[in-house]
Amino acid sequence: MLTINSKIYLVAITLLTVSFLSAAAQTPITVTTDKTSYADGDTIAISGAVTTQLNIPISIVIRDSSQNMVYIAQTNPNSDGTYSTQAVAGGNTWKTPGTYEVDVTYGGSDKTAKTTFTYTLGSSQPSSASNQTNSTIPAVPEFGSLAAPIFSIAILASIILYAKARPVFKI
Repeated sequence: MLTINSKIYLVAITLLTVSFLSAAAQTPITVTTDKTSYADGDTIAISGAVTTQLNIPISIVIRDSSQNMVYIAQTNPNSDGTYSTQAVAGGNTWKTPGTYEVDVTYGGSDKTAKTTFTYTLGSSQPSSASNQTNSTIPAVPEFGSLAAPIFSIAILASIILYAKARPVFKI
């Protein structure tokens, strides 16, 4: 039979586990571009935000539709967690038109985000897509470094509750 103390421990552990899971479910980094389409010579404004300051640079990679890297850079987040940088579309590595992907990474593979835009060859045409923001495709957190502590806490809590409750099974 569970005592009142055992029930309090069970509720506390449940709340602690839920708070860990909701903290891990937050998107650690976001990314957007200022337009949905670019041509040779256009400036691509890349921006976003991080939820936690790690005091390391953000890696930014743009890949073409064949996943070839066409641009790579780093930038540091501002004190408020936002970041922004610019890239120029076109050049020797930008060989094919199509859907290009902006990948940002901040501190590890569990802290990534992606967005896409269309690249066309030739000179820039005035576009009504100006000032549009691509929707951020957040990375699915796999709990990364939190998996082991959460698992350990759950096992330890189960052992403690079992020892405290000293269950008696009656049929």
